[in-house]
Amino acid sequence: MTKKANGQFHFLTHVVGKMNIPFTISAAVFEERPALQERFQQQCQKIATDLDQVNAVFSPFKPDSLVSRYADGEREVMLDSTDFQEVFLMADQANQVTEGFFDQFFKGQYDPTGIVKGWAIEKIFNQRLRPLLTDSLVAGVALNGRGDIQAAVANDSELTWMTGIEDPRQPGYLIGKYPLTNAALATSGVNKRGEHIKRVASPLMQVTIVDHSLTIADTWATAGMAAGTKRFLELIEKHQLTGVFIDAKIGEIIFEKGQVHHAQTL
Repeated sequence: MTKKANGQFHFLTHVVGKMNIPFTISAAVFEERPALQERFQQQCQKIATDLDQVNAVFSPFKPDSLVSRYADGEREVMLDSTDFQEVFLMADQANQVTEGFFDQFFKGQYDPTGIVKGWAIEKIFNQRLRPLLTDSLVAGVALNGRGDIQAAVANDSELTWMTGIEDPRQPGYLIGKYPLTNAALATSGVNKRGEHIKRVASPLMQVTIVDHSLTIADTWATAGMAAGTKRFLELIEKHQLTGVFIDAKIGEIIFEKGQVHHAQTL
């Protein structure tokens, strides 16, 4: 756990490596009291256990995971886990809302990868970190899984979680930082995991979505990449989406509540 001062806040930070992803657990506090630090560390340990359970149920790489067994034809595994049932229904709803561009069967068999990380982070965040905000010494909390983040701040807090968005055209560089208070941000792109979804041929390189829910943001980031630039622009307006995307031909496009702007015009 690391600690550092930033103005009126101190930051408690712990990184958990699970599923080949670094998950960063953060709490901004006004004072670093031992009891609060111990409570934070206890929550970090619980989060690590929660992530192991997510991997055991949803990993498409583990032959004994429920997702792998379901894909192999063991339909009865749906009865073994309420989390499996919840994600199965959410994936179906996501498919309908995104007009099929979020596709949990993109590989020809069931694989809800495009929604699981966002759903897991949001659920674990609400269960393990959000309750810390009841402590008057806590200004804000956040859970970040390789750039996909759910964050919250206490009432009347001046804290802002500044979240960097990578530039797929220049690995290691940022296109900017997005200020989050009580919100979530998710990014999907070719550069992050290669061609991990079935998508329309397009120069679209990366999609970042901001929403109150990381599950929703993750869904639309994945669907946007699948749709391609032309169709995604229509979906942005129709569904009042907020975020930014990078197209190899037209560059950086910012959109807010369905209104689209070219970055050069801002």
